[in-house]
Amino acid sequence: MIAPILKVKGLQKYFPIEKGFVKHTVGNVKAVDGIDFEINDMETVGLVGESGCGKSTTGNCIVRLLDPTAGEISFRTSEDQYIDLATIKLSEMKPYRSQIQMIFQDPYASLNPRMTIRDIIAEPIKIFSKHNSAELDDMVAELMRRVGLRPEYMVRYPHAFSGGQRQRVGIARALALHPRFVICDESISSLDVSVQAQILGLLEDLKEEFHMSYLFIAHDLSAVKHISDRVAVMYVGKIFEVAETNELFEHPLHPYTEALLLSVPRLVADKSVRKETIAGEVASPTHPPSGCSFHPRCKYATAECALSDQHLFSVKTGGSIHLTACIHYDKLHLRGI
Repeated sequence: MIAPILKVKGLQKYFPIEKGFVKHTVGNVKAVDGIDFEINDMETVGLVGESGCGKSTTGNCIVRLLDPTAGEISFRTSEDQYIDLATIKLSEMKPYRSQIQMIFQDPYASLNPRMTIRDIIAEPIKIFSKHNSAELDDMVAELMRRVGLRPEYMVRYPHAFSGGQRQRVGIARALALHPRFVICDESISSLDVSVQAQILGLLEDLKEEFHMSYLFIAHDLSAVKHISDRVAVMYVGKIFEVAETNELFEHPLHPYTEALLLSVPRLVADKSVRKETIAGEVASPTHPPSGCSFHPRCKYATAECALSDQHLFSVKTGGSIHLTACIHYDKLHLRGI
């Protein structure tokens, strides 16, 4: 069996809360609080959860846009050796930047308005290799064709493009170095629905063509179901459930996952049927509740939920492993979609 391309173990990212003239630390915002997951070769893992649960922070830690507080981020390089991205110096990251890329959420903020499309896509190529101007033009033109843009547009600036076209530019830039692992951070959330479908199809085609793995961070559960092989559910800095996509959507084992699935809008003939919403407010990452951090909002919660240590239980479902953090998983009959 081929080893995973990425192994995350005990990852933490705390943001200190400072007060006073001398800026002494009085607490921490626990954005990511000890999570574990793996991503295999040619696999897409969806990471879902409510806003503020730590999804984007996780992605930023993996590519070292943020320095993790603790934990391991083991990446399997092209030489089949693992390197811990969490502990190496930023100056030592350069050899691995070409193998790990990120597609950002906002296609308007992630492109330099003072650079042409040609310069934006060519910039990573110039950093990692030496090519003359004509060779760069050819490489940029080929990348633009692969993402569905006309090469003659490379002399234009970002303001001349729509949101969907700008996101295609961002995808072309991420692919410029032929990475082996790509983080898609809410890469379709700001696009029209029709454009979202096009971008999802493009990402699937490029995954096969370039033999890549994805961490697909999103709010849109329908998009996650379409593109992901496995899904991890995150809440207040912790992972609550991990399973193969169809298994998780049809047979959730954590009440938070059930609540997320039932909150998805659906077309129904009976107008009296409305989507369900999750009661209460998202727990504070500064002072999360004891035990299961979802228990104050959970309709199945018992006194034991506030006392037990939160960790993932492994449940065999068919030929796969289903992980859940709910201590009552064997007693509940949760609804999927």
